[in-house]
Amino acid sequence: MVKISDVMMTDVLTAAKTDTILDMSKRLQAHRIGAIVIVDNNHYPVGIVSERDIIRSITVYKEQTLNKQAQDIMSSPVLTLEPDQDIETAATLMSLNMIRRIPITKNDKLIGIISYRDITNALRKSYYMLEEKTETLEDKANRDPLTGLFNKGYLEEQLKYQFELSKRSGNPMTVMFLDIDFFKKVNDTYGHQCGDDVLKRIAAILKDKSRAINVVGRYGGEEFMVIGPVSDYKSALYLGERIRTAVEKEDFACNNIKFNITISIGISVWNNTTPSVKELVKFADEALYTAKRNGRNQVRMYEGV
Repeated sequence: MVKISDVMMTDVLTAAKTDTILDMSKRLQAHRIGAIVIVDNNHYPVGIVSERDIIRSITVYKEQTLNKQAQDIMSSPVLTLEPDQDIETAATLMSLNMIRRIPITKNDKLIGIISYRDITNALRKSYYMLEEKTETLEDKANRDPLTGLFNKGYLEEQLKYQFELSKRSGNPMTVMFLDIDFFKKVNDTYGHQCGDDVLKRIAAILKDKSRAINVVGRYGGEEFMVIGPVSDYKSALYLGERIRTAVEKEDFACNNIKFNITISIGISVWNNTTPSVKELVKFADEALYTAKRNGRNQVRMYEGV
């Protein structure tokens, strides 16, 4: 909840009831402010004079206008609010009473003023902040907490979405399963903290080597997935090989001990005979199994497509 005190102006231009329109006009022009608050001897607001009030008074008093006093043209009585009240209350009062400014008082003293513009700007900012917070929470719910990549739930949503997109457009998509070779040995030899560090490094390489249009995520354990549109089989194979090579060339280290990591990759590519997204994922998994069975550290395409 945004309070009035968060957005009100505290530098308020004031005048007495006996001040002339000429004097008030000069002060409004000098300070470039649209209204002046009329206060009594105890500094309590008793009226407001705006530029519009002065312009309207010219039609009534004509040449006598500038000699008239604030009490002759001010809007009175005035509504007042407390600084701890929320801006929604101020907005409602302005709307119901068709006014654009409300003086703010505390202990029967004028301490500020809030305008319709102040409120709309604050509400707009509050809305954007809420929207950003909602988007942040949604994004966090879709992320793997260790690697920062998308999680399995989000990957499965994207699989369905991109599969349907390929069916409608006729443009192929790829599913790429990536598995870290002998990852259990890393955990057993160097400890689980080292294993987590390896997962995070692999995730960083995946993000770096994948294209911006790819969806990259951790599918579970030491298994990752890359989803995205491709032009053909060769482009999918090229992407997989680029990722595999980058991991192979990376120097890993735990407890001052250096070692290397390799990954195996299985790839499937959609075509108009692919029966379902479930089968497309299954094809990529089978290709991954083939890569591991044939020595690991390699990229294999599903051959049954």
